[in-house]
Amino acid sequence: MEPEYSPTVVDHFEHPRNGGHFEAGEGVIRGTAGSVAQGTMFVLSARVAGNRIEAVRFEAYGCPHCIAAGSWLSERLVGLEREQLRAWRWRDADQALGFPLEKRGRLLILEDAVHSLGEAWARFIP
Repeated sequence: MEPEYSPTVVDHFEHPRNGGHFEAGEGVIRGTAGSVAQGTMFVLSARVAGNRIEAVRFEAYGCPHCIAAGSWLSERLVGLEREQLRAWRWRDADQALGFPLEKRGRLLILEDAVHSLGEAWARFIP
């Protein structure tokens, strides 16, 4: 049986936005979660200016849903403040992307990566 992908997943998988990472430097933070051994890994890097995220890049290892989720998220995090990262939940991505039930655990890993990014920000600017 072929997995079903929502139009948003197909769009972000075929045309991923903001792939890659920012080199370490002033105003750059990084959050990571998962592992290649687990089959799903997200690495988020962001450039912070003042109290907001200015730009986000993502790297993802996993199925097409994971690539699409990283791409979708990279657009949604721009403009957020640190507390908004701490409050971010996987259900936002699920509503937008329509993950199958059996793949929603990958979104929990994405949520962990977002929270890791927030923790890195807290260390960067206490």
